[in-house]
Amino acid sequence: MINPVCKEIVLERGGRAERCVILLHGFTNCPAMYRQLAVRLYELGSNVYVPLLPRHGLQDRLNTELAALKAAELTRACVDALARGTQLGEKVTVAGISLGAVLAAWLAQRRPEVDRAVIVAPIFCAPHVPEWLSDGVAHLAELVPNFWLWWDPKAKAAVKGPPHAYPRFPSRAYAEMLKLGYEVKQAARSEPPRARELRVVINQNDPAVNNKATLRLVEQWRRQGAQVSVYQFPKEQGLLHDLISADQVYQRIDVVYPVLIDQITRAVP
Repeated sequence: MINPVCKEIVLERGGRAERCVILLHGFTNCPAMYRQLAVRLYELGSNVYVPLLPRHGLQDRLNTELAALKAAELTRACVDALARGTQLGEKVTVAGISLGAVLAAWLAQRRPEVDRAVIVAPIFCAPHVPEWLSDGVAHLAELVPNFWLWWDPKAKAAVKGPPHAYPRFPSRAYAEMLKLGYEVKQAARSEPPRARELRVVINQNDPAVNNKATLRLVEQWRRQGAQVSVYQFPKEQGLLHDLISADQVYQRIDVVYPVLIDQITRAVP
């Protein structure tokens, strides 16, 4: 059963706007993480659509559905979301964080309907390991037993933070996310992204990602002739991985939201 607060969010004015912003949520989270940001973007003139990704947002936060997550169902859901976005806006901006950022990059690489992609704190590589090892683990995960990891091994299910987010995740679902990142990196080596413009937002203090892998992908896109800009939150700001959820215990939306709104809405000179 879907948690009522995790249902998809659609903010529209009853017709096609000049721009629709699609917001893709993070791994083990749900559309509720974008509620405040979505309203602000809507107030600035865009129609906004926040889909619920497969096997996320269930009322039972300790469910085991996520163990069966596959990269293919995530990409299908995002293609469907993009089709919805083209009905809501003349131009479509796709933005996402974490898993959502990887999916935004996947759409930007493959789909010309994407006018702008805003890729926030993407997980193109597991943290603290070489990129080649992360890519290998992604493809070997199905050969070893699936196991669960807590976001906070001490607090476990009592972890503080958004009450709708899952407190744990399965190894194979995490590997499916890494597979998508690998697919984007491989495609970028042979062809430019189809999106008109890409904007990458990096948090230098992020413990959950490998920023070097992200910057290598940015350089690969640029070598393919793509227009890519990079904004980096300084390490000194002490921001953690979830830059979006207003109810995250360590959140600083006063610092983060103005930057994200600028990246999502500012026109290219």
